[in-house]
Amino acid sequence: MKKIFLTSALFLFLALIPMACNDFCGNPCGCGPVFEVSDFRVQSFETISLTVEGQQVSPTTSLPYNFITKSFRIKEIVTLSERNTGTSSFFGMALACSPPSPQSQEKMIGIQIINSREAELGDGEILKVGQDLTSYFEMNSFFSEQTKPIPEFFNTPVPLFMEDLFKLIWTKDPEKEVQLEFSIRILMENGLDFNLSNEILSIRSQS
Repeated sequence: MKKIFLTSALFLFLALIPMACNDFCGNPCGCGPVFEVSDFRVQSFETISLTVEGQQVSPTTSLPYNFITKSFRIKEIVTLSERNTGTSSFFGMALACSPPSPQSQEKMIGIQIINSREAELGDGEILKVGQDLTSYFEMNSFFSEQTKPIPEFFNTPVPLFMEDLFKLIWTKDPEKEVQLEFSIRILMENGLDFNLSNEILSIRSQS
């Protein structure tokens, strides 16, 4: 009976540990080791021409307009002060929460695409120098299936992580082979913005 009582008491004690731990430390992940996560500030972005399947291609390679993306990602950062986060653990093993990924101090709040070279589409429409082309593109993070109109994509500020890759896809059939040249202005919180100039997108009709 004594052994049964001691065993039952031990299991009851172990079952109460997570509850008692949260009462004392107030961490929704429980008590455990504290991880240091260094957030960052973006210093620059870079672009890359990719197919929707993720294959890198030359910007001058002409492909169907809905098959080629002008994608961009973070290139350079400056690391900021570290922040601490706890994870639930027991006997040195993580149970529930993992340390969050470092993210940019400022979120991305918009994209503006401005034409740099006059071009004529197959239906006779002329894209003039300085024209805002933002409405001709849709956008999403690269591993998402569906793109969205850019204003819809930025319904709320978008947090940035180092592994992020965003895609821009031209949405209007050019009806002939066209090489577009434009600048991409990336708008961030706190008045920060980044300009990627002389970007090339070579597109043609699906047929």
